[in-house]
Amino acid sequence: MLTEKQVRERAKTELRQIGTQLLGMATDRDIYWKLEREIILNNPQLHGGRSAFLDMLRGCYADAMTARALRLLDADVAPSIPRVLTALAQHAQIMHDKITEREFADDRAALQQAVINLQRVMVPHVGHHERTLPALASLQREFDAALDRMIETVKTYYWVVSDSYLEMDVKHCGNPLSVFESAWAMPVLAT
Repeated sequence: MLTEKQVRERAKTELRQIGTQLLGMATDRDIYWKLEREIILNNPQLHGGRSAFLDMLRGCYADAMTARALRLLDADVAPSIPRVLTALAQHAQIMHDKITEREFADDRAALQQAVINLQRVMVPHVGHHERTLPALASLQREFDAALDRMIETVKTYYWVVSDSYLEMDVKHCGNPLSVFESAWAMPVLAT
């Protein structure tokens, strides 16, 4: 059995690792939605018609991000948010005067619900392998909600175990869409 100090230190380490992964996911999400809103939506050639490439890109984004989220919500792997919370539950004195039992239970329930919601909307997507923006809308909505919940949970429990804050704001070093600022085109293939 670990001591309170050991649990606290392990939780801090694992929450920092999870936070790094979540920040990467939040950054990827930000870039993806910038691409959709600033490039695709404003380009009639891309926005107006079907594109196998864009369908593939959207599907791969949805698949990868959902898999990453589910992995961080899997209580059977480490590090994961449920494992950290389970360890904290065994040392409730760590949370004393910082978070109530009710808030703790609500946070755990919200994460479990996020898993259920993601799995529920992922099944039809995977079964039919629909990759259009409208077909992926419910999956992306649930993923966004799950990611936001996970970020808030990690920030909260990092504060609980360390009395300090975990920075999780998306910041870009330059414009992530700068590749689209110059004219370039694929060579035209002769038929």
